[in-house]
Amino acid sequence: MIQMVFPEDYRDRVKMINEHLMRSLDIIEDGNLRAAMAHYPAAGGKRLRPLLATISCEAVGGTADAALPFGIALEMVHNFTLVHDDVMDEDDTRRGIKTVHAAYGIPEAILSGDALFARAFELALDAKVGDSELVKLVDILARSVRLLAEGQQMDMDFEEARSVASEQYMKMIELKTAVLYQAAAQGGAVVGKASAAQEKALAEYGRLIGLGFQIWDDVLDLRSDQATFGKPVLNDIRNGKKTLIVVQALEDLKGGQRAEFLSVLGKKNASISELTRARDILDEVGAIDHAVKVADGLVEGAKDRLKVLKESDHKRSLIAFADYVVKRKT
Repeated sequence: MIQMVFPEDYRDRVKMINEHLMRSLDIIEDGNLRAAMAHYPAAGGKRLRPLLATISCEAVGGTADAALPFGIALEMVHNFTLVHDDVMDEDDTRRGIKTVHAAYGIPEAILSGDALFARAFELALDAKVGDSELVKLVDILARSVRLLAEGQQMDMDFEEARSVASEQYMKMIELKTAVLYQAAAQGGAVVGKASAAQEKALAEYGRLIGLGFQIWDDVLDLRSDQATFGKPVLNDIRNGKKTLIVVQALEDLKGGQRAEFLSVLGKKNASISELTRARDILDEVGAIDHAVKVADGLVEGAKDRLKVLKESDHKRSLIAFADYVVKRKT
């Protein structure tokens, strides 16, 4: 067997996903609405969720093509949340391009998000599976959207909260980020007609790598640079985000160092030097290294869940996928 390397060996599949994703918008007759819906998908992306759905399906004996409609549905939901999140956050740019509402207007952004949401369910129903599997896929998708909304609300609440416990943060990112990775792995398993034990294990695998993905994203915001990361760094400090890193630091910081950090956390007009100093404080107290260890531990736990799968290139790809989550630069 040839061991697959993630993500390099999946370039052709990403291309196929992108083509399917863009074609799925051709049904929209109104040109302005179609353009707004396509704004983020056309800008490219890693397509990790549909990739995970297809690889999970293959790992239990199914085919990538069979899992593609559900994977594209998840990508639609992901883009729907980005559009609405940007409206709520009043952000003008996302990864170097104008946000949908900045380019097309707030009403158009809301409509395009709603249409992406609806189109996701239409695509999920295209899955070539039996009725019972189809019901399960729709249930997974609907539950994911509901939990995403809860996670987004928690995230907004945290910005105003005086303190947040690490358990609360982990719950928030489980809802806001991990839920779609869990849905991808579980949905792929359902399409591939996995056993109950395999489906459960893959769902947990997806949840754990989703948690690791978000924590590593928080690390990259502090340790990467804008050119590499693809978006502004140190923004979590500027926006007062209660990440696991910040939560851990606030438990450990004392006296003047704590006061210095708090004076910058959430300061919208903070200078680069202030943000850099705040980042250095997080480093000095060991909070960033702590987050790296937590992310690594989650990924190791995820890989352990794959013991229920027989050995194959697809299983090895899932292992490589998990490792990529905490080694990626963007």
